[in-house]
Amino acid sequence: MYLDDLIKQAEETTPEKFYLIETDLFIEFYYLENKPSFAVAFMGISSWMGTSQRSGVWTYYESTDREIISVTIEYLKNYNQYDELLKMYMLGNHDYWDEKYQDNYEYPQEWIDESEIIDQWIDQNELEIYKLLQFIIVEK
Repeated sequence: MYLDDLIKQAEETTPEKFYLIETDLFIEFYYLENKPSFAVAFMGISSWMGTSQRSGVWTYYESTDREIISVTIEYLKNYNQYDELLKMYMLGNHDYWDEKYQDNYEYPQEWIDESEIIDQWIDQNELEIYKLLQFIIVEK
């Protein structure tokens, strides 16, 4: 029931104020069993942005389940208006789980450079990301 109220709020709020309910939506989706793809994509993008702002986006790719990343990419491919965001999201999608990195975490410099580009893009496009998160909820 609370999730329904949050979805209604998401439909009625402005993108500039969406951050006020984003965390609550994330928590509600987190506890859903058999999450629909829109909920996985919402959580994926929300985590991607939040991780970038806290510790750098490379830690998102390093620690996020590959299935979440895959579902998020497939979801975003359905909406051409978010092609730039999809491009940035996919830019950091590397094989951080390869065995050769598990003991030393010495990722290629190219990956680190790309993550810095993504972090800057996220910082400069925060409102666009909130618009996408709101769109995901409204379009579900």
